[in-house]
Amino acid sequence: MKFTCNTKDISGAVGAASKVVNAHTTVPILSNVLLSADEGKISVRATDLEVTLEHAFKAEVSESGSVTVPAKLFSSYLGNLQAGLMELTGTPTRASVKYERSSYDFHALPAEEYPPLPTAQKGQNFRISAKKFRDGVNAAIFAASSEEARGAVLMGTLLELEGDSITMVATDGYRLAKYQTTLESGISGSEKYIVPSRALIEAARNLGGAEFVDVTALGTQSNQLMFAAGDASITVRLVDGQYPNYGQVIPAKFDRSMTVSTPSLIAALRRAELVAGDRASMVKLAVSNQTLIVTASSDVSGNAYEELEVEQQGEDLTIAFNARYLVEILNHIESAQTVMEFLGPLSPAAIKPVEPAEGAQQLYVLMPLRQ
Repeated sequence: MKFTCNTKDISGAVGAASKVVNAHTTVPILSNVLLSADEGKISVRATDLEVTLEHAFKAEVSESGSVTVPAKLFSSYLGNLQAGLMELTGTPTRASVKYERSSYDFHALPAEEYPPLPTAQKGQNFRISAKKFRDGVNAAIFAASSEEARGAVLMGTLLELEGDSITMVATDGYRLAKYQTTLESGISGSEKYIVPSRALIEAARNLGGAEFVDVTALGTQSNQLMFAAGDASITVRLVDGQYPNYGQVIPAKFDRSMTVSTPSLIAALRRAELVAGDRASMVKLAVSNQTLIVTASSDVSGNAYEELEVEQQGEDLTIAFNARYLVEILNHIESAQTVMEFLGPLSPAAIKPVEPAEGAQQLYVLMPLRQ
């Protein structure tokens, strides 16, 4: 193979693909990215067998073909090139690059050893605004578990579809994030997919700048999803399992609530957390007489006391939370004011924006700590 391309185009594509590569893989070919040249276009692909990213860009192709190159090494090299044109020639064992007055040879592995793209039966498909997709991923996936010991299901994010509606749900058992919005083009009936959260991060990062994202289920049992926009696509193997019935975690009704300034509460919690200092980062919230009192104490650090004006509904309440978890939730609320709803000091609390984003609904649920 042989082609000439813009250094910016290939650097962007290889850089994005290299983020999919597993640095600890024991299969040598999976440490490489696959470059394929054909009919004026270069396709760059990377996979860890769970997530596959493919990105294409225009180039002057002199000779069609494919070559694989070490992902991290080649990405770092390209990232150090100035804007301009480069020529790449590939063989089964070597990729040679000419750029201005320099030339580099990179060891390659035969392209035929690279895992092929999934060629499976297509199932349901839908289209979502790229902005809504990006916003939904950002609003939900932080609540997914990052601990392998808790299982792949909780490390994934649930995509729940019904007609022209999509709901993204993530939980680690202590907190829950739910984001609901409408699709540009929906599905017939309903579907549920558990997507590895890191795959959604890659999809949002690589496709979020487009106008729309098209999603297609692959496989006879719809065990893969392909996210596509423009010349980029990400195919992901879905998590096999049963997602928890998250509806059971959300109390059917609440008997008291408060409305508070979002930035003021975040600032108060951050200061109080410095004093709390322990592993649970416990802070206490006491609501009384239209006032919120935030306190924390530590034998090592001392005591914290913060007072904020709130709009209180219902009886007084004192409840304790992990400050880090609560701050992380509030950081994903763009509304100037936040509503917190309570049922009691030991029941989950609901947190949501007073003014949700247009066309979307956000809801967060946080388990309290025992005082």
